[in-house]
Amino acid sequence: MKIYTKTGDNGATGLYSGERVPKTHPKIEAVGNVDELTSHLGDIRSTLQKGPIVNEIEIIQKTLILVMSEIASTANGKWKEKQASVSFLENSIDYYQGLAGEFTKFILPGDNPISAKFDIARSVARRAERAVNRCDNIESEVRQYINRLSDYLYVVARYIDKVFEETMKTKKQTTTQELDLNLANQIINEVKEYAAYKGIQVVIAVVSKEGNPISVQVMDNSFVISYELAIKKAFTAAALKMPTHELAKLTARGADFEGLENMLDAKIVTLGGGYPIKVNGLVIGAVGVSGGSATDDIEFARYGAHFIEGE
Repeated sequence: MKIYTKTGDNGATGLYSGERVPKTHPKIEAVGNVDELTSHLGDIRSTLQKGPIVNEIEIIQKTLILVMSEIASTANGKWKEKQASVSFLENSIDYYQGLAGEFTKFILPGDNPISAKFDIARSVARRAERAVNRCDNIESEVRQYINRLSDYLYVVARYIDKVFEETMKTKKQTTTQELDLNLANQIINEVKEYAAYKGIQVVIAVVSKEGNPISVQVMDNSFVISYELAIKKAFTAAALKMPTHELAKLTARGADFEGLENMLDAKIVTLGGGYPIKVNGLVIGAVGVSGGSATDDIEFARYGAHFIEGE
């Protein structure tokens, strides 16, 4: 069966009842907005990959499919547990609001990339709510659900903001000039939590300013080869006082450090994922991460290095 039917070429489409209406009909606009919202939630779910919030988002996405059927139908659809779905959101809102605390100031979205995605979804949810309210013969539970959903997305975004804010406070309170085992493990644990948050298994190594390993930790199901690479990335970042991905262009043919990666018994690597750790502009060590994509490893290493920079 072909995906295109040509029946909508004249600007009309069908409701579940079989009635043909213009594609600008309020119900079609409302369904389109809810469909867009579902896609944004899918983006969030694929970013986080696992965890209780991911499970909640999946439940919400499945419910929104039923909501769309209710909007596009003139009869009772397949959404049987309407009030239970509304209660699910209300309970979740209360839970995350308890964790996030009171909201006492205007929120400027963008404090971190995850909460920003929730704020985008919240804005789309509000637009979907306005579109639903322009429709006739819509059950009250549909309106309630969309209204509660935007509140849910708001409080989850603020909860995530609080988690990141507390992490940043911890960073700023650290002024040490030396790396020890305790601090190295703190850095590694931060990276592990972030990697687990994104559903990626990596190996994290922290070395001293001389490049000597202080601590190396391996997440479950990470690649065996990642162990050696993480240590080499950390060593390279400490030895050359720069992120390893920036070294790649310096070792290219004709560049200043051409062939450097083939010297020193191959201890130097140019793969992304090594980052120097600085305090007050001085390199006190480095973190190396291996196991994700190049972009992931760079992001995790930068996150770990910035944990104690206090900048």
